[in-house]
Amino acid sequence: MSNTKTIGLARPGAPSDRTLNRLIGGLIAVIAIGLPAIGVIYYLDRHVDAGPSITGRAVISAEEAVRQNPNELGMRVALAQAYAADDRPVDAIAQYTIVLGAEPTNTTALLGRGDLQRQIGQLDVAAADYQALIDVAKDTEMANIDRFLQSAYYGLGVIAMTQGRPANAATQLANSLRIDRTDADALDLMGQALIAIGDHENAVEALRDAVAFVPTGWADPYSHLAQAYGGLADQGGVAYANGMVALIEGQLDDAQAALEPLVGGSHSRDALIGLGLTAEQRGDLNAAVDAYRRVLAVVPDDFAALSGLSRVGAPATVEYGSNP
Repeated sequence: MSNTKTIGLARPGAPSDRTLNRLIGGLIAVIAIGLPAIGVIYYLDRHVDAGPSITGRAVISAEEAVRQNPNELGMRVALAQAYAADDRPVDAIAQYTIVLGAEPTNTTALLGRGDLQRQIGQLDVAAADYQALIDVAKDTEMANIDRFLQSAYYGLGVIAMTQGRPANAATQLANSLRIDRTDADALDLMGQALIAIGDHENAVEALRDAVAFVPTGWADPYSHLAQAYGGLADQGGVAYANGMVALIEGQLDDAQAALEPLVGGSHSRDALIGLGLTAEQRGDLNAAVDAYRRVLAVVPDDFAALSGLSRVGAPATVEYGSNP
């Protein structure tokens, strides 16, 4: 789902890291399609009254490049990515299919077509593309850092969860996370899969990792974390997770009411981080500083607390030995 966050919370439904990286990759590919296409982009940019959006202009430039070089597979990949960015999945799939007809092991096309087929509900066909990519890439020298391979495993995990196969989903997601342990999307889905098979302890671990990487960008992992803590009969954990959901949804009074009673208990550190974030949202920077410094009094290198102090422009000076 590796970021610098502003004080403000991300919009619900904001694109994940995976989505942003995929879009960036598509734009890079479109830029690389050649001088004829760049000429079209230049012309369109100088004639802003022509009407097309940025994605529409990318489509026009990519189509022109393919017309001039119809046998150049890289340009067809760029056109497929432009169609996908322009919300034309069927057209994008058609271009990827042409590429794969000429080069069946093209991993960019396999992943792109698989993602789009999953998007339109063709899950079994998408799974076949993901598996084909895995068969090509899993034994290569760079497999342990191959982001396409990681995304293919993730895609299979999504499909398995959608089809009601959480144990298989957990296996696929474990493969994905071995390549990128920081993928919050995969960690969140792993947590859901583990909850579904009754492994609440490991679900808590996966979901806590997810929210550590994206602490305020989305509420879903906290909702799932509340389920996992509930499975362990950990009511403090449930209260913490629900308090964070309230924070992300802008219900600051509810967040504070849920988190304050946890200070001094087993979830004290988590509650103080949540209270610091709540205070930031209220604009009460003194309260935020106090909460973060209380964490640092016990854990001087706590990343979330240090990041919070950095956001509010306060030094990380504390009196050591006090209890959070």
